[in-house]
Amino acid sequence: MSQPLSWYVQRLRAMSPGEIAHRFGQVARKRAWRRNLRRGAAWPAPQPSFPSVAGEAWPLVGSATLPPDLVREAQAALAHRWNFFAQDLHEPVIDWHADPSAGISAPRTLGCDIDHRDERLVGNIKITWEKSRHHHLTVLAAAYRLGGDERHAAEVADQILDWVAQNPALVGVNWTHPLEQGIRLIAWVWCERLLRGSPHHARAFGAQSPVWASIWQHQCFIAVTYSRGSSANNHLIGEMAGLYVAATAWPFWPQSAAWSRLAKRILEREAVAQTYPSGINRELAFGYQLFVVEFYLLALGEAQRCGDGFSAGCRDLVRRMIEAIPALADCAGNLPRYGDADEGLAIQLQALDPAARLAWIYQAGRFLVAAQVPAGDATPTAAILGIPAAPAVAKAAAGAVVFADAGLYLLANRRRTAQEVLVLADAGPLGFLGIAAHGHADALSFTLHVGGRPLLVDPGTYAYHTEPTWRSYFRSTAAHNTVVVNGRDQSLQQGSFLWSRKAAARVIAWRDDAEGCELEAEHDGYAGDGVRHCRRWTLSGNRLAVTDRLVGSGTHRVAMHLHCHPDCTVERDGNRLHISNGPVRAAVELPPGFTLEIVREADDGGWYSPCFGRRIGAQTIRASALVSANQQWITQLELYP
Repeated sequence: MSQPLSWYVQRLRAMSPGEIAHRFGQVARKRAWRRNLRRGAAWPAPQPSFPSVAGEAWPLVGSATLPPDLVREAQAALAHRWNFFAQDLHEPVIDWHADPSAGISAPRTLGCDIDHRDERLVGNIKITWEKSRHHHLTVLAAAYRLGGDERHAAEVADQILDWVAQNPALVGVNWTHPLEQGIRLIAWVWCERLLRGSPHHARAFGAQSPVWASIWQHQCFIAVTYSRGSSANNHLIGEMAGLYVAATAWPFWPQSAAWSRLAKRILEREAVAQTYPSGINRELAFGYQLFVVEFYLLALGEAQRCGDGFSAGCRDLVRRMIEAIPALADCAGNLPRYGDADEGLAIQLQALDPAARLAWIYQAGRFLVAAQVPAGDATPTAAILGIPAAPAVAKAAAGAVVFADAGLYLLANRRRTAQEVLVLADAGPLGFLGIAAHGHADALSFTLHVGGRPLLVDPGTYAYHTEPTWRSYFRSTAAHNTVVVNGRDQSLQQGSFLWSRKAAARVIAWRDDAEGCELEAEHDGYAGDGVRHCRRWTLSGNRLAVTDRLVGSGTHRVAMHLHCHPDCTVERDGNRLHISNGPVRAAVELPPGFTLEIVREADDGGWYSPCFGRRIGAQTIRASALVSANQQWITQLELYP
């Protein structure tokens, strides 16, 4: 699926001269790889120099009683049943190049030459990559370590050996992006450790195993192709975490020490580059906040295990990243959803469960960087990683929370109670670096949670490389709780991960006192129409007022959107609406003169994506009018916890 010329022009504009030079160097490297593949000598790997690791015991971390949910996941992995992105899939015989949902197997050619965005060629590449990240194998390895069932160990060895046989170096879609190598290396490190003591360990990780050659090739691939310049976002952190963990755990090659130093240096640099001082990830996509935190915790854990040390500045930023997570949660533990999210994990050692994921992050954060976060239940992940329980010294936010450098403002009333009201307003940048890959056109949007129940929501992500129409919709201004002017996005999409025009937002005023919270902000996304969108949120008691105006000149068609959670019901009474989610509700009074629509499962609204790859119907309230510049209109919400 070739990109239009305008995409290439805009992509070049996002690159520095150094990045352009590097990419030309990559072209020459690919040419050499093609020649070597034709000659049958793609990437010969030197033998590792190590004493057999099979005799080094890895401690048992639990009893023979496995958690039932872990047993279920392990049984599914034994049967080659996958649940990827809301799809239940079964592959009796695994094709590591295939998307079984589409029945398409990608070409076995030089990976860098394969257009992984072309659904006709590769199917849904996210499914193929997710399978090859081998999270299901670390689940099987954890089940073996906890329960001692040799079937689990045998399946891990079988699948890793099969993957290596089907994926010679540089061949196929699993050799297109070094992030995939980084995540797979982390999985293999923990599979190797957790299989120690099993007779199947020697098959996969004995001195003569072909897996070691692939491990060396993985590290070489990362070292020469890691993300740079405008692409150096969470991918770079994942690539370097994988390289650091593998090179430190397995220092068996002449390059190992240099790889470890390179990865550590970049991880320390990127902690500063990709994190606001407040602890918010600069991609402004909350799902990647969790993803990045996991990579850093795994690297810090590996450093502690081998006696290495990361800088105090890096460790402090990781602490702030972790402490930002509960600060943004509502009283029921619901987390924000702004920006892209694809459910990416750095590692999986337990059954998939959002609460359990947070529990191991918090426990590791308390132990490794002294994060002040809530206590959680004990999890297999923390125990297997060797992370002991640490006292919880929770720094619970009692009221409004401001991450001013990221433009995130949490207006709050009766925080941490059953009557809690939370309004999360976005007055920050579109995203990170020149392409802002994972940002959404959501300036001056907001979400509303009452009593721990979501009423007005961010609809989510749904798709990346597939279904471009829906990818575009879920990133659009109309998909967020803000105002569309003259039917256009406030920022201009140029591709699935590229923006050619980016709205810039700024905060005008902020107040948090005994009377309540008030935020006023504006953005310039409609400067081409001669106006700026200005919005003010005023939260006082159980009343939220949202005041909008276009500052500038002319008359403009505006459409204000309110996206309701799928659990909500919406009842209309003239220009007044009642939104209910279980025992909580909001009475919404829309401004006079606006035309009201409630849409569900339409081409231009009424959708919610609870997780990547799934969309379901929900109700979207759209209020439209023709307004003159500098005229304000007010939406009033009376909230009933």
